[in-house]
Amino acid sequence: MENVTFGEKLQHFAGSLFKQAFQTVDTAEAQHGKPFKDRTLIRPNIDNKLFNVSHYGVMIPDLPEPFRYFSLMAIIGTAGNRLIDTDHMLVDEPARNATQVSGTAAEGTGQFASYSIDRDCDIRTDGSLIRLGNDVTLSGTYPEVRLQISREEFELDITLHCYDNVTWFAHTPVYKHLGLMADYKGHLKYKGERHDISGHCTYEYFTMASLYGFTRKQLPHQLKVPMDFFTYQIVHIDDDTQLMLAKIGVLRETCLEAAFIRSRGEASYTLSKSTNFDVTRFEDNPAVTPDGRTMRLPKEFTWTVQDNERTVAIIHGTVDTPFTYGLCSGYVGGYRYEGEFHGKKVSGRAYIEYVDVS
Repeated sequence: MENVTFGEKLQHFAGSLFKQAFQTVDTAEAQHGKPFKDRTLIRPNIDNKLFNVSHYGVMIPDLPEPFRYFSLMAIIGTAGNRLIDTDHMLVDEPARNATQVSGTAAEGTGQFASYSIDRDCDIRTDGSLIRLGNDVTLSGTYPEVRLQISREEFELDITLHCYDNVTWFAHTPVYKHLGLMADYKGHLKYKGERHDISGHCTYEYFTMASLYGFTRKQLPHQLKVPMDFFTYQIVHIDDDTQLMLAKIGVLRETCLEAAFIRSRGEASYTLSKSTNFDVTRFEDNPAVTPDGRTMRLPKEFTWTVQDNERTVAIIHGTVDTPFTYGLCSGYVGGYRYEGEFHGKKVSGRAYIEYVDVS
């Protein structure tokens, strides 16, 4: 029998305690089925002392070749969280820093960049304009949002129409995280060639409280929220259905492992009691992050989602794109999948975020 050290026992206890505390205060499940109405929630909070971190995301899991997927993940402010923070990229004090990772699987489209909110950005407090340098512009407010990406050989310009069948990933007094189904239409340009694109995607937002509302100094590792594992994936089932899958770890203890299912015109629902993520093969060589850490990234994996004794989904995924660094302190990419959904065979494309700092 393998010996367990006192430190490991203490870490297990702390992780279990964090999980129980989160589940106690999280009211996300009670929010499911209710249409999203609070459009004023989606704002950048650069003028807020407590809720001073916000995230905007747009994810398309199924673009044509050679793009395969598109993602934007922007974080305004710094979370004070081991999994999210990228301290080596700070260009201003933590509360006045913003980052974004965006791009596709096509070579030369991926970018991770950091900005001073005050020197490099144009951000309106009502959220109607968020411009990060000359790279990313979000304009408009829910339910109509325009996203523009501009770089040397890649441009994207799409308009999103968001629906009110909201998915709440977290709903606590200090952290609120939601996703909305959206239709998009527009174009991208790559190496001088224009591609018209349309379909459905995900528009996401979170806001959270951070100690950086009260200090200008970088927090030491020991004082940061001890999240250490995160994967979030969006599976394109069909033109009306999104399957979202997530696993979160704290101090090597699983805090959340869940599936979120959303169909056009229907309320989102969550299955968290019998959802399982299993990596069956990792990339041959660990990735080395810009700040010198190593991270094993998945190559093949399986999700199993059950509702009591009924199997809802089995998803076998194989990553077939390069991973781009900058998704919090980890990576983003795309994969092809095959499996079953509600008893029918399915296959197609999906999007993956993956961070492991345990």
